[in-house]
Amino acid sequence: MRIPVINGYEATKQIKSTTKGQATVIIALTASTLEEERAVALSSGCDDFVRKPFREQIILEKIAQHLGVSYVYEPEVLTASTVSEAVLTELNSTVLAQLSLEWLTQVHHAAKAVNAKQLLKLIDQLPPIKPLLSMLCELKSIDLHLKKL
Repeated sequence: MRIPVINGYEATKQIKSTTKGQATVIIALTASTLEEERAVALSSGCDDFVRKPFREQIILEKIAQHLGVSYVYEPEVLTASTVSEAVLTELNSTVLAQLSLEWLTQVHHAAKAVNAKQLLKLIDQLPPIKPLLSMLCELKSIDLHLKKL
C-alpha cells in the first residue's frame, strides 16, 4: 500500500489510533500478489484486503460487507441495441425459415423506403411465438422513424 508522503500501513495505524478512526473501515488495495502482504495489511489495522486486478464488483461487495449497505440499481432500459444482442443469439436460420419470403421482401422494401408505418404494420403480422423478434423490429422501426424526422 503506497500513498504519497506516508506509508499506507503507517497511515492506517495513525487513523486506527483515534477513537473515530477505530470505527473507520479501511480496505487495503494493493498490487502485491504476496500473501504476506495481506497479513501485514491486516495486522496494521486494515479491515480487509483486495489485490489487483481491481474489479468494481469485488470492491462494492467489500464495502457492502463492512458497512452493511445494499445497492439499488436503476432497471435496465431496453433499447434497440440491447434487444438486438438478445435477438441475435436466438435468431438463426431456423427462425428465419419460418418467415415467408413475401413478408421478408416487404420488410426489406419498407426499410429501404424508411417507411416506419409499413414496418410497424408488418411487425404486427409476426406470429406471437416470436415476441423477441417482434420487439426488436418495433424498436428498430421506431429508431428509423425518429431519424427520418
